[in-house]
Amino acid sequence: MEPDGLFVYGTLREGGRHHRWLLRTHPEGTIGAFAPGRLFHLPAHGYPALVPGEDPGGDPPGPGWVRGVFVGYEDADALASAVADLDPLEGADTGLFERIALPVVLDSGHRYAAWAYVFPADRLPRLEREAVELPSGDWKAYLGPGEI
Repeated sequence: MEPDGLFVYGTLREGGRHHRWLLRTHPEGTIGAFAPGRLFHLPAHGYPALVPGEDPGGDPPGPGWVRGVFVGYEDADALASAVADLDPLEGADTGLFERIALPVVLDSGHRYAAWAYVFPADRLPRLEREAVELPSGDWKAYLGPGEI
């Protein structure tokens, strides 16, 4: 599955404290999207963590889907440049998050693959103990109005 864009669900989303970093990667456009997985809020750190999951079946929204934004780029080179810029910010170089390709469903219903920064599945037990699971799958809605 070759990624066609980037899936963001936390601080890189519009209104988020790192959205400026995303804008400096010169995206072509954005559209609401969903990816399969479980979403957690890490209160001690102030950001969310997505743990990828199997396609829950059916159309999103619903259980097993995480709400975010699909970010498109002009071409594969522009996308590669964007993730090279974002990897250090997201801790991909230190192992905090890992960047993997996920299937995403756009609000339009189209399906693509996108790079996403996720927590490895082996951290799931710790997240279940120490973080707040968000069954809605939408971190921005969980925090409410204001900067995310």
